[in-house]
Amino acid sequence: MELVKPRRMAEGDTIGLIAPSQSAAYIEPRVWQIGLDRLRSLGFEVKVGEHVMERTGHTAGSVENRLADLTDFLEDEDVAAIMTVFGGYSSNQLLHHIDYDLVRKARKFFVGYSDITAMNNAFLSKAGLASFSGPAFVTFCQPDLPRYTIDRFLELARGDEDVVTVRASDEWAEDLWFEKEDLGPREWRMNTGWRVINGGKVSGKAVGGNLNTLLLLSGTEFWPDLDGAVLFLEEDDHESPATIDRNLTHLKHLGVFDQISGLVLGRFPSAVGFDVKDDLESIITNLAIDEQVPIVCDVDLSHTDPLMTVPLGIKTELDCQEGCIRFLEKAVTER
Repeated sequence: MELVKPRRMAEGDTIGLIAPSQSAAYIEPRVWQIGLDRLRSLGFEVKVGEHVMERTGHTAGSVENRLADLTDFLEDEDVAAIMTVFGGYSSNQLLHHIDYDLVRKARKFFVGYSDITAMNNAFLSKAGLASFSGPAFVTFCQPDLPRYTIDRFLELARGDEDVVTVRASDEWAEDLWFEKEDLGPREWRMNTGWRVINGGKVSGKAVGGNLNTLLLLSGTEFWPDLDGAVLFLEEDDHESPATIDRNLTHLKHLGVFDQISGLVLGRFPSAVGFDVKDDLESIITNLAIDEQVPIVCDVDLSHTDPLMTVPLGIKTELDCQEGCIRFLEKAVTER
């Protein structure tokens, strides 16, 4: 299917907020207001989906109501972009019910990460729409939001540059800011840069997102085409070396590592538990991935801060020698 790109975002555009997985009711009012103020300070208006605060068990209301918010914003000509509130475990419940012809026709800028990986890749495989693995609304709720996260989002959303180059951030953090009484301060650490496991320089379309969620799509019509792709993968702090090893081995059994041209691994949170006796490099070595496939890890693509935005479906170059990722074409079109 021929790739279509969303229309570029501009100052004054409206972002529609949806909760296709976990309810927005978990976000404190003071934190919610920070996010609204932040998006408005960047020049955007915000429209909140009718059902985002609903709760049904562990989900943000019924499938029908979560789908209704998505459809409403796809059809709303005043909404330029759709941003998910955050992740969860249940966005894949919507996949069989989404009108992918409408997704393709509407060409809305769609962004989210973690559990939203299911929708990101379904939009790519079923609608041929480039979508974005990037910050959720809750990301913008941080009082001390890194400029790196904002810039990596805006440079793709606005489409001002023909080629966007991404390098490692100067610092990173993983402390749970939302559990602090004053929502901070953050515990920033110096970033020593990306680690290269296999060197090289390759290009291919960007595909991927959260590892666990991506695997939910295997064997389904929503699984993305990985032929020659640069695969981006990340995980949260609920995983362990054992589960990450198991899931990467699942990808190996699916033949993924024989298809892709390069592999980009987001920084795994410390709670995952990698150490010198149970390290990521050993897991990668045991997968016996061809040495011609460049592999980098500790990239700012994870459940840590800052967070880069990845345009799924867009031609991408992974250059280990220069220590950068280049998105080689605009991810958006003129209005």
